[in-house]
Amino acid sequence: MVKFIKKVFSTDKGAPASGQRLSMVDEPLELPKINELIQHYPIGEKVRYYPEYQKDCALDTIILGYAINGLFIYSPMDIRSTPGVLRLFDGEEHTLITELESFSLLIPFNPDDDNKRDYVRRAELGPRGPFRRHNTITLTANSDEGVLCHLDSLVHKVMPVNDGIYAGHQVVVLDVVPSSLTLTDQRRHYRVNTRLPATLSLRDGGTYACTLRDFAEQSVQLNLDETSEELDRLSEFRRLTLRFDLGTEHQPKVFELDGSMYRNTGGRLVMKLQGIYKEGKLKDLDLVDILDIKASLLRHPASQAASQESGPAHD
Repeated sequence: MVKFIKKVFSTDKGAPASGQRLSMVDEPLELPKINELIQHYPIGEKVRYYPEYQKDCALDTIILGYAINGLFIYSPMDIRSTPGVLRLFDGEEHTLITELESFSLLIPFNPDDDNKRDYVRRAELGPRGPFRRHNTITLTANSDEGVLCHLDSLVHKVMPVNDGIYAGHQVVVLDVVPSSLTLTDQRRHYRVNTRLPATLSLRDGGTYACTLRDFAEQSVQLNLDETSEELDRLSEFRRLTLRFDLGTEHQPKVFELDGSMYRNTGGRLVMKLQGIYKEGKLKDLDLVDILDIKASLLRHPASQAASQESGPAHD
């Protein structure tokens, strides 16, 4: 798909000329930061946007795809982000990107959006509207973890799509400003900070040592104590099993939780919880289970030490 899209857009009038800058952003595009950005702004995600810092006139849009070093992709199946490299897939073939010249988000160009703003706002944006070249567009997204994400971008261009599922439409190419990415935790539940040894098993894969950093209602955050190619290649929604012991020397109390990978950046992994194993059978993770784990964590010395270091945290 990557080659196909590259071919489609290679003759586009808006494509960069030889020697022309691919990005309007004058700051380094570091792969770890872009990997984090991809996790919060995945293809197909509905987000809100507002132009030129006009927070009170935010409208809905959707991430249609990415433009990476001049390559356009529109499917989440065609990109995999791992530490140090982006892999863009085209069937059995793939392109490895280790250095970034540009990274842009693609959103739909919807002329009707301008009519949703009042006269004063339209006048402030000028006759060319919010997507005038160099305008700042801020995108906000809410993750399933209750984290509110803000990201600034610069309008690179508006361009037509001539083929594929979006043929006949126009997209806005937004060059991201990675340093502007901010995350605000809006979760309402109490999460327990800890530094508890645990093991993480991959379905149809290996088992690895890790450290449980915090436990919330629907997710846990882990530090990976070791690295491997298998862990680096972990894709979103990969099924995982987390095992940890909250018992005492005389009374073991082992928990085994089922879930899926949500985010994996810089040796820190967020796992979304989906179930619990009881007597070898997978069951739904209910309120009693969650409260039992929290109560056991709060009594554990690893959590008490972590709490003294950082203080209690609220979601």
